Amino acid sequence: MKGMSTVVTARDVIVPCEAKGHKVRLAGGLRFWAGARCPVCRSRVDPKRYRRVLRWVANLKAPASSARGPRVAWWTTVVYLAFAIVSAAALWWLSDRWWLATVLLFGPRWVLLLPLLLIAAAAIRWDRALLVPLLLSGLIVLGPVVGFHTGWLRAFVWEDQERDIRVVSLNAEGGRLWALEVNSLIYDWEVDIAAFQECRGPLQEALTWLGEDWYTDARSGFCLVSRFEIVETLEMDREAFQFAGGGAVIATYLLDVHGELVRLTNVHLETPRAGLELILAGRLGEGILKLGERSALREVELRRAREWVDQFSGPQIVVGDFNTPPESPIYRGPWSDWQNAFSLMGRGVGGTRMNGWIRVRIDHILASEHWQVVSSRVADDVGSDHRPILASVRRR
Repeated sequence: MKGMSTVVTARDVIVPCEAKGHKVRLAGGLRFWAGARCPVCRSRVDPKRYRRVLRWVANLKAPASSARGPRVAWWTTVVYLAFAIVSAAALWWLSDRWWLATVLLFGPRWVLLLPLLLIAAAAIRWDRALLVPLLLSGLIVLGPVVGFHTGWLRAFVWEDQERDIRVVSLNAEGGRLWALEVNSLIYDWEVDIAAFQECRGPLQEALTWLGEDWYTDARSGFCLVSRFEIVETLEMDREAFQFAGGGAVIATYLLDVHGELVRLTNVHLETPRAGLELILAGRLGEGILKLGERSALREVELRRAREWVDQFSGPQIVVGDFNTPPESPIYRGPWSDWQNAFSLMGRGVGGTRMNGWIRVRIDHILASEHWQVVSSRVADDVGSDHRPILASVRRR
C-alpha cells in the first residue's frame, strides 16, 4: 500500500478504504494481492480483492500516457484482441459458409500469432499492463483459432495393452513410393487395425504379406488390415455423390473383437482443393464459386456419412480422411456428439495434411459413446502427403 503523495499514473490502482473512504493507492507487482490498510485511519482496504481487479481492468480503457509509444502499444493491443475474437468467431461459425473464413480454415492459421510478438515487445517497452490482454489474445488464437491441444485429460487415464484397441488411419496417396515399408510401419505403430485411403496397386499387394495373424480387405481405394476377423464389409452406394461431382467413399467393416461385434467405418470425403487453388492462383471470382460448391457437397457427404453409421447399433469407430477440420460447422453439425480422439487426447495442433508449411487436421478417428478414448497422436511422415493419425480406445 502507498500513500497519495507521489505522482499518480494512469496504471495506478486506487481504491477507497472501508471506514472513511480515503483513497489509497495499492502497491504493484507481487504485492498487488497483499492485504492493505489505509495509512490515515488504518482500516482495511479492499479485503475481498475484487475492487482492485475491477479498477485495474478499468485502467486499461485508455493508453498509459499521451506519449507516442504507449499509445501505439495500446492501440495495437486493442486491435489484436478484437482481431483474435473475430477470427475465432469466423472460423467456428462462418467457415464453409463464407469463402474468406473457409480460406482461414484451410490456411496456415499459425501465422496469426506472428504480430503478437511485435506487440508484446512494444508492451514490454512502454506498458507492461497490456501483457495480460495480449496473453488472452494469444490464448484465443492458439486455442480456438490455431487448434492447439494440451491433452491434459491423458493425465487421468493409462494405456492397457490387453484391453485397448489401437487404430491408425492414413491417406496413403497411393503408397507407391513407400509400399515396401508398410509392414514394418504397422508393427512400429503397434496397432491392431490399420485403415488406409487411396490405397492402390503395390500398397495393396504389400499388405497381403503381413502374415496369417492379419485379416485384409481391399476395395474402392480402401485397404483395411486387422488382427480381428473381418466378418462382413458393406459399402455405401456412391452413385448419388458421383452424380453431383463428388468422390466420397464410405465402407463399414464388421469385426469380431474378442467375441464382440464392432463396426469400423472408413471414409474418404470430397476435398475443397479445387476452389482453394483457384483463389491462390488469383482467379478470385471463379475460386469463390467453386469453393462454395465444394463446401455444399462436403456438407452433404458429412451428413450422409453420419446417416450411414446411424443405421448400425453397438460399438463403432469411424476413421478416415474427412477433408474437413474439426472447427468447421459442417463437421460439428453431424459429428459433434462423437468423440474426436485427437481433440480429446491429442497434444499440439495435430496437422495431418501436409502442404508445404501448411498443416491442417482433416483426418480423424471418431469413437461412439461405447468407447473411452485413451490416447491419440499424429505419427511421423511416411512418404504420403498425409501423416498417420493414431488412437487407442477401450470399451467402457
